[in-house]
Amino acid sequence: MAEAKTDWQPTGLERFGHLEDKLFRLVEAFKTIRKENDGLKAENLRIKAEMEAIQKNDASAQQALSQMQKEREELRERVEKALSMLAILDAR
Repeated sequence: MAEAKTDWQPTGLERFGHLEDKLFRLVEAFKTIRKENDGLKAENLRIKAEMEAIQKNDASAQQALSQMQKEREELRERVEKALSMLAILDAR
């Protein structure tokens, strides 16, 4: 009795079909990755713009704070001068 061969061997056309399926899946995966990449690039640009706006706002706030501290110091000196004048008048 001759044994029947049960090993299946794909033909050239079947191999090409499998390769074609793999290529199709690869192209679809590439399209998805490209779309995600474009979305991430857009989000990155948006975040950079927000960060620049925050940095400008921070710089403005720092400048305003510096100006207020300067004005506060000038006012403190004027109050101290006025108090010392009152103390001199009070001492007479």
